[in-house]
Amino acid sequence: MFAGHAALLVAAAPSPLSAQMSPDLIRAQCETVHEIPDQSILYGFVVDNRSGTPLPGSTVYLSWVTNRGSSDSTVNRAQTGTADGAYIFCDVPQDTRLIAWADAMGETSAVTEFHFEGGESTREDLEIRLRAFTGAVAGVVVDARTGEPIEAATVAIPFADASALTNAEGHFRLRDVPIGTQQAEIHHLAYGDPTLEVEVSSAITTYLTIRLEPQAIALEPLSVQVTQRRQWLETRGFYERMESQLGQFVTPEEVNARPYRRFHEVLREVPGVGLREVCTPHCSVRIEMAGSTQPGCIPTFYVDGRQVHQLVDTRGNIDLDTLVFGNDLAAVEVYRGIAQTPAQFFGRCGSVVIWTKRGAG
Repeated sequence: MFAGHAALLVAAAPSPLSAQMSPDLIRAQCETVHEIPDQSILYGFVVDNRSGTPLPGSTVYLSWVTNRGSSDSTVNRAQTGTADGAYIFCDVPQDTRLIAWADAMGETSAVTEFHFEGGESTREDLEIRLRAFTGAVAGVVVDARTGEPIEAATVAIPFADASALTNAEGHFRLRDVPIGTQQAEIHHLAYGDPTLEVEVSSAITTYLTIRLEPQAIALEPLSVQVTQRRQWLETRGFYERMESQLGQFVTPEEVNARPYRRFHEVLREVPGVGLREVCTPHCSVRIEMAGSTQPGCIPTFYVDGRQVHQLVDTRGNIDLDTLVFGNDLAAVEVYRGIAQTPAQFFGRCGSVVIWTKRGAG
């Protein structure tokens, strides 16, 4: 410090301040550590001149000439302590010639000149050309308890957008990793997601031996749904046809859940089937398939796989309840047209396939 001035680097500035570099936030930061009104402030980043990437751990120098015309005997310096290579000098001398430069990884930036008259805040990024900006990281991942290599573990450095899988011997290699301190992440289902810091150098390959502790694997609860199938219906292809979703099906479980007294009550609940009771003078139920292009066309009926040649009166009526008694019903298949009807149950106006409990043997 000279001529009553203090060149002060705020090395421990919070990362949001360093990342945003807001002049108002920087001035507020300086005023908390050095209460001087209208102080001049110099701040910025130390960066690689080719990529613009900040270089953490750099040393920034600031020097000036006194009013007497002689250079100060001591150069003010400070270490960039933030992870993004930011620096801040508070209460910079005014009305004099200032020069600043930076060192990083054995290289030096160009010298930059400044002149403050009072109260200014100036950002100046100091650029350094590095001979080698990237390095390599290699190593082996092993089980911490057994020492056995771990295969198919992912080793990644997100900042470098670099990742690699370990081979059968647990080895990996990452190239073109920015030099400096990098955060490495390891991923493996049986070993969790540990992280570690890696120092990357341009002169040598950084070699790591990573020992992972096994971790218990938390799995989502398993939900198992058990569906019982009637074996005799299985052999008749009932469930296979139901999975094809070509027709409408009434399963044995649905029949048992709601016992039907008469067969036509079952058909009333099947979509696409129209029923109408007709008494002329004997009462019966007329059935029609929705969308049929042939009015009055009655579907073909099958009972336990065999076609039933039912008697139809002159008005097209059929007594559905004579086909099967309610307490003998096991399952039903309904096919509304030729396009969806299986070949073994062909019907010009659709088909109704009835399975009875007697058909089980």
